[in-house]
Amino acid sequence: MRKILVVGSKGTASYQIILLPPLRYLEGQGYCSFEILPHKQVTRSIISSYDIILFLRSIEPAALQCLEWAHREGKKTVYVIDDHFLAIPQTTRLGQIYSKPAYKETYIYFLKNVHMVKVESPVFRDLIKKQFNPKVIYFPGSIDVSFTRLFRGPKKENRLVIGYEGAKKESSFRPVIPALQRILKEYGDIVRLEFYGYCPEELKGHPNVSHWKHNEDYSQFMQRLYRANWDIGLAPMDDGLFYHCKSNVKFRDYASCRIPGIYSLSPIYRDCVFHKKTGYFVPQTEQGWYVGIREMIENPKLRKKISQKAAKAVTKNFKVKQCAENWRSLFQGLIDIP
Repeated sequence: MRKILVVGSKGTASYQIILLPPLRYLEGQGYCSFEILPHKQVTRSIISSYDIILFLRSIEPAALQCLEWAHREGKKTVYVIDDHFLAIPQTTRLGQIYSKPAYKETYIYFLKNVHMVKVESPVFRDLIKKQFNPKVIYFPGSIDVSFTRLFRGPKKENRLVIGYEGAKKESSFRPVIPALQRILKEYGDIVRLEFYGYCPEELKGHPNVSHWKHNEDYSQFMQRLYRANWDIGLAPMDDGLFYHCKSNVKFRDYASCRIPGIYSLSPIYRDCVFHKKTGYFVPQTEQGWYVGIREMIENPKLRKKISQKAAKAVTKNFKVKQCAENWRSLFQGLIDIP
């Protein structure tokens, strides 16, 4: 049985979404055992007892000591990364944090010196292969749809609910906000907006806008999203390299909850969103979002069609078992490296 150590934080969404479901599946199959520890708790002795070391979004310079120990102990190393830190817009708080030279140097060192880099986007894969390391692999994440067996019940209100779940995305929401303001003005009490996590300041306080804090427990969050029974889900994504390197997790979330989603025309959705089939594509403009939201409001048959086709697509293409087998192949390939 392979022993796998994840160096990272257990509470992050990246761990709960990218690693926990497939590793738990492989452990259940008897293929491996795994543990996650922050780099401050890792010692050389601990590393020596594992076969493969996964570094999840490691960027702290102190984490390089763990990488050095792993290589001295002859362990195989993987850098698991779902954001291109060098491309984060400098106008954002994260961009200012990650632009520090020590973080940038650590990030680049990890990219260049692990046995394998694992990413969540084909665009990101191609960039890393060209600029940093030819040993890079992409395969999509998974979604555990067991929560769909929970009782959801009928909608509790007659109003149409449009929702967004996710982190702060001020730039991505810039064209969406005026479109939503037009929708609220045009439809009045027929429409309600609901936000889980980020809510634009311009919409807070509106009588038809609800805002809930994001639940850090991904499993619990998905249960709540499923029971929310939204009529439409919003997935705005700004253009630019940083955004092109992200994952299609928003599609997996919405589709598994049978929420018909409206998505920005972005490369990250190229392989899963098909216009008016598994989702609704809009250009990243105010008019594009307004027209798209309005058509989805006015066309319940289209919403139902997208909901059904998206649910089938996510069940077929993003199974935990399928993702786990991809991880098994990655691990086996590492072990076979002399």
